[in-house]
Amino acid sequence: MMRSGRRRGFRRRYTDLFPITINFDGDEPDFFDGGWAEAGGVVKNDQLILGSELIVNGDFTNWTGDDPDDFTVIGEVGADPEVSEVGTGEAHGGAGTEACNFFSSVADNLALRQSDVFIPHDWYQHTTNISKRNSGTLRMSDSSNGILVDQTSEGVKVISGKSVGTALAAAHVALGGDLTIDNYSVKKITFTSIMNALKSQFGLADGFFIELELDSYTAGSTLGVMWNIDNVSNPQNFGLAMFLQFATSIRVRTTKRVAGTYTDLSTVVQAFTSSQVLRIENPSGTNVLDILYNGVSIATPTIADAGIISNTGIALFSTEENNAISQVTIGRL
Repeated sequence: MMRSGRRRGFRRRYTDLFPITINFDGDEPDFFDGGWAEAGGVVKNDQLILGSELIVNGDFTNWTGDDPDDFTVIGEVGADPEVSEVGTGEAHGGAGTEACNFFSSVADNLALRQSDVFIPHDWYQHTTNISKRNSGTLRMSDSSNGILVDQTSEGVKVISGKSVGTALAAAHVALGGDLTIDNYSVKKITFTSIMNALKSQFGLADGFFIELELDSYTAGSTLGVMWNIDNVSNPQNFGLAMFLQFATSIRVRTTKRVAGTYTDLSTVVQAFTSSQVLRIENPSGTNVLDILYNGVSIATPTIADAGIISNTGIALFSTEENNAISQVTIGRL
């Protein structure tokens, strides 16, 4: 009985006392329902749930002539520019099999496209391996550039984000180039596995701020915070501020989701620096928010939707297991 009484009393305290700072040092109560891994003074998302493979012939096993089956090749003109079959680690003209080479000696827009891969507004993880690059850029994207990241080095590349288009577009975009990929994989991410929701006792509809001290960010992923969430088990209405990569630049984007549909409100190019603070201020009595990075206001988006402004849920947000947050502070304004 004594233990039960102490637990109830502690809940009353952290419901009522603000600001609250969470340092992930292992000495604090469990403030979150999402279950992310806390170690070494940071929290990371080790709970991502991926669906089944969505790309057909993504291992480039099957070819007809010099084109991979199940893909549409765009921009090919004879042997230059061209897509052709080579082996892992081989450049243009290689004699191997089951890898895909992009080659052009001129400015090109050479691309592979596969239709009906994505559902717009859902979240996905893309993976490829650039096993040979003499020159050029590989652009990993959907057909409407909801996800769009440029790669300019060899190795395994993993990106993640929200799709806008329905088709995959893996494109070689450069003033000429020669690069080879061994595979292309796309898997859907279960949306609630991207979130680490705060316990409901923290709920505030307005008149609050959230600060994230960001320890590390992996290029090509998303990292940020959600607020005014209607239902953390099935979120359809909320605000979201996040770091993401578009082409080669890192940006902070603020978006909202209303009845399941996203609308981007602001996007600001912002280089990521470890141990800096992303802060969202949601003042009482106004629908204009303030998004700050390292104490400097970078955007003032408006969210006035009735389906959002009265909600109280808050959650950390990350599509990559190596992204890390070292501190979270929540307080009243």
